[in-house]
Formats: sequence, structure tokens, C-alpha cells
Amino acid sequence: MICGRCEREFDHKKQDFCSYCKTVHTADGEPVRDINGVVKYIVDRFGSEVLLDRRRTDALVADIFPKENAIRRLLYVALYDGCAKKLIGVRGKPFEVRCAAAARCVKSLRDEVGLKGKSAADAVEAIGQALGCEIAFKRPAETPVSVTESKKNIDDAAEQYSLGRHFDRIKAYDKALYWFEQSALQDCGEAQYYVGLYRLEGRACAQDVEQAWEWLLRGAENGIPAAQYMTAQFLAEGISCERNEELAFKWFMEAALAGYDEAVNVIALCYENGVYVSKNPDIAAKWRGGLTPEQYTEEQAEQPQPLSNDGEELYQSARRCLSEQDYEGAAMFYKRAAEMGHARAQCSYGKCLYLGSGVAKNPAAAFSWFARSAEQNLDIAQYNLGIMYLKGVYVEKNRDEAKRFFELAAQNGHPEAEKILAKLK
Repeated sequence: MICGRCEREFDHKKQDFCSYCKTVHTADGEPVRDINGVVKYIVDRFGSEVLLDRRRTDALVADIFPKENAIRRLLYVALYDGCAKKLIGVRGKPFEVRCAAAARCVKSLRDEVGLKGKSAADAVEAIGQALGCEIAFKRPAETPVSVTESKKNIDDAAEQYSLGRHFDRIKAYDKALYWFEQSALQDCGEAQYYVGLYRLEGRACAQDVEQAWEWLLRGAENGIPAAQYMTAQFLAEGISCERNEELAFKWFMEAALAGYDEAVNVIALCYENGVYVSKNPDIAAKWRGGLTPEQYTEEQAEQPQPLSNDGEELYQSARRCLSEQDYEGAAMFYKRAAEMGHARAQCSYGKCLYLGSGVAKNPAAAFSWFARSAEQNLDIAQYNLGIMYLKGVYVEKNRDEAKRFFELAAQNGHPEAEKILAKLK
């Protein structure tokens, strides 16, 4: 049998749970992962009377379903409130009486124990079903995501993208797609990439490869490395577009120059094997080894420079993403503000690249952004460059250069730089 959670194979004839992730399965091969399945499994094996002893039920659930802690707590609270006893008492009564008793159980769990209405109703319904006490609750019709989400009236593309990333992270894909689409329509490149990805995978929508291509291309044109890489893949294979190896190589190169690891690997392979370009092992080796700080700066200088803008609004959006632990969103907004010349954003994006926070780790690019920020006399950027030279992180150790940057940082008021200078002297 194939596990419905980890997709590994186990022998269901010997045991009804997966040997790897301990997920219990029914005889039909369905994983038991919700409260209805857990309660039914316990009752089928040990009888309905077991629900009258909440401590024994709790011990059984903990032993058989060790990964379902949330269900275990919910079930324990529901049984502690005497839910099973109340439903057993009305098991043979008319339907209206059973439903009224179930409603009182939900009210008690909500008002006295503090469970949310839906959680309480789910628990009561699961216990009633396991006891053979048929009940039903009036549930409001589910409002479409497009209606509920649009009531939030958020018009800023950056905020819309941040919401999309939040919902994507918690796997609420329908809401994520809604906000990504709203942001993408305002020409947010990162959102366009995600809309393309969702369309390609058929996530929260019907799979549509042609629409995926259109959105990924728009994201690539807006400078998103992941979108540039995917666009190159489409062009190389002729997926929903005419095959164009020359253009594919161009997009691979764009993504590689931005430090996108997969694209860097493709460029190295191209030069190693003579695909799209003339075979050149030396250039391939350089790509394998990574660009030096000086080479990276030169490559960046060849790219068209953005229009002058202080980028403060984007910088603040990055900080909001950071407070929500959306590290990819923060890195994206820091980068956009940095490209507009915002000194603190340049330093913050450099730190993202240095640590690999929300973006692929790239010390060479980090060095470049710290240098740009240091040129604007930002003390923390000058301090970071001093650290890189002092420790020999990506650049060769150079005590004199480190000391020079620490002196600049100290002159601009950085306290840690002053302490390090005192030790170096």
C-alpha cells in the first residue's frame, strides 16, 4: 500500500500504519487524518463505550495517532465536557431532539471551554457519528474566495503580493492565487511568476500551460530570475511557444547573472557540452567556481540602471514582510528598493544574500550590495565589508582593508566598529 501522506510503500497486511510517518490507514488505503476518521477508527477497534472514558480515549489516540496532536486535544476537551454521554442519552430519540442536544454541546464547548464554533461543531459531529447518533448542523453556504478577499480593499501591489505569499505558505492556495493575480495585474513581477507557476501546476485552478507561459514571460521581462529560468525552459523545449534556443540561452544567462543557481548550472553545462554556444571548458569552469566580487560588479554595471527613486515605500514593505516572517517577500522588496538606490535596502538585501535569507546564498552579490551601500556612507554596510575582509569571507583576508572600512564605520557612529578597531590596534 502507498502511504497517503509520505507516499512511501508499506505492507498493509502486517500493519495498518505507515512504517515511516506512522500515519494510520483504513482498509481502503485512505490515510486517517481528520477527527471523524480518528474517532471512527478508535470506536471500530475498541467499541463506542470507550468514548465515555476520556482518559483512556486520550491514551489510545496518543498511542495510535502520535502526529495528530491537534485532534487529540480537541477530542479530549469535547469528551471532558461530557459530549459523548449527552449524545448517547438521545441516541434513540427523534431527529430534532438529537440535533438540539448536539447544539447544546456545541454551545457549551464554545462558551465554557472557549472552542471556536466550527471546531466545536466538528468535534460534536465526529462523536455523534461514531456513536450512531445522527445529527446535522445548519452551515452557511461557503462564500467564494473572490468575494471574501475583495472585501479587504487592499490596492497596493506589494501588500497584495505579501498576502499571496502568506496564504501560499499556509497552503491556502485559492486565497493565495487571488492575491497573486491582483498583484500581477499591477505588473508585480514576483506575483506574475507565482501566477504562472500556479497555472502550470494547476494549483487552485485548472491547469493552463499557455497562460502559464504568458505570465512567466511577463515575470521574466520584469527581472525575476526564477521566471527568467522558467521562460528559458519553455523556449528550449518549445512549450506553448516556438522553440528558440538562442533566446532560451539569453534568458538562462539573465537568470544566471542574477545568481539563480539552476540557471548558473545550465550555463556551465552549455559551455561544457557546446549546447547553444561554442564549447569552452575554461568559461564553464569559471561559472562552476562562481564570479569574483569584481566580476560580479562589472556584470551588474553592464545591466541598465533603474530610474532614481528613494525606494522608501518598498523598504517599509520589506520590513512588514520580515515582521510576518515572509523572508522571500522581504528579500524581494529589499532588492527592488536597493535597485532604486535606497542605502539601507542595499545593505539589507546584501545581508539576505550573505545569509541566504529568502534568497539563494551569494556572498559575491552580498559584497557588491554592501559596497554600493557603503559608498552612500551607511555605517552598517561599511562595518559588514570590514568583517568580510577581516575574516576572508569570499574575498582574501586583508587586515588593512578591514581596518579602513572599520574606521569609516566608526566615523559614522557604529559602536561595534570602534571596539574592533581598538583590538586591531
